[in-house]
Amino acid sequence: MRSRASDMRASAFIIGLAVSALTVAALAQQGPVAAMFDADQKRNGSVARSFATADVPAANAAGAPLRVYLSAGDLERAFDSAQFRPDAAIVPTNTDLQISAPEPTTQRVLIDRVQKQPAVLRDLESQIAARRRQTSAPTAGEPGLLRIGIDSFTAHLTAATGAQGPFPKSVCFVATDFAQGGAIDRRELYLQDRMRQGVAACLASLDAEGTRSIVLPLLAAASSTTQADKMYEGQRALKECRLINSTAGIALGIHDFAARRRNLLEVGIVQWDKEITGMFSAPAGTSADRIAQTAYGVYAGQIKDVFQKGLAGQKITPGDLQGTCGAILNGR
Repeated sequence: MRSRASDMRASAFIIGLAVSALTVAALAQQGPVAAMFDADQKRNGSVARSFATADVPAANAAGAPLRVYLSAGDLERAFDSAQFRPDAAIVPTNTDLQISAPEPTTQRVLIDRVQKQPAVLRDLESQIAARRRQTSAPTAGEPGLLRIGIDSFTAHLTAATGAQGPFPKSVCFVATDFAQGGAIDRRELYLQDRMRQGVAACLASLDAEGTRSIVLPLLAAASSTTQADKMYEGQRALKECRLINSTAGIALGIHDFAARRRNLLEVGIVQWDKEITGMFSAPAGTSADRIAQTAYGVYAGQIKDVFQKGLAGQKITPGDLQGTCGAILNGR
């Protein structure tokens, strides 16, 4: 005769199997952006306070909401790991759409991988050549094929042979710099109202193709240390303001696009974790470390607040950040 303890152990075992099965099923249904978010949050606990999620309601009440993730990680992981690779990515480029140019440096994350697939590279170059043949109305004071923050270009990264490398199938380029750099010194080019236009246009273009998942880095923020203005050179505050401003513009772009969404289910905004740790690192246990961690806590709270407000359509002002970042947010 079975004992009560044996029955309880058997029941616990069956429940455990059921829970495991549900967990496996949930992971199987998890999108690549969500998977990378979860993995990065566990991988580097020192930047975990920079993570946040939000749901943007569907235009149709019966539809699934758009899940937006703000994380600290590395765009390379989204490309190199098949389990994290999204359908598409939004990547910064330059005003001349020169993919071999040195700036912006984040563009190299994609192009270095595409170059290893000659057929894909040729096809991308052909698509860019076709874009160059299109007429573009010149804008006073803004030379180049694309206007910074506003104009975008969507390309497909699958060769006719079906070859696919460590990168998404589609990419939307947004101009954030000049081919030789220097745009970081023209602060008026990075106003939130500009960046939101480029991001919204990319999301709409990729969504129309049936894209379900998209990842993008913080645009127009990675080159903040090259700022020529000596008043701000080397100051952590400048980097913080650049990252916050970029997050605000991207979130506003997602808000503007949301009403037109049809297919997109998840978007991942990736802060470069090495930049975050570099900004707030100091020898462990020292007073400098305690100060750095306090500063990081303030930054993490601000960027998550900006993330939430931008998705709600609220433009960020210096007043939202206790008066700091005025020169960046006001375009001066």
